[in-house]
Amino acid sequence: MNDVSLDVHRGETLGIVGESGCGKSTLACCLVRLFNPDRSTIRFEGRDIAALKPAERRKFNRRVQMIFQDPYGSLNPRMTVQ
Repeated sequence: MNDVSLDVHRGETLGIVGESGCGKSTLACCLVRLFNPDRSTIRFEGRDIAALKPAERRKFNRRVQMIFQDPYGSLNPRMTVQ
């Protein structure tokens, strides 16, 4: 498995694209904590998301969203795309 290192700054949008089976969905699932990475750390605003307390986790979940192939069926209508 390859390591991934990303820096996304406030106001930036990141899209992950690639061939089928290259790990896009696995990466996204780790970012939204559906999967826990074995040996990596995911930081959001400098904090390890695996160490967030329940209230902090809920706040994080309101700010991060995974968009599936059918974006019209999976987008959160409360989050605007700008």
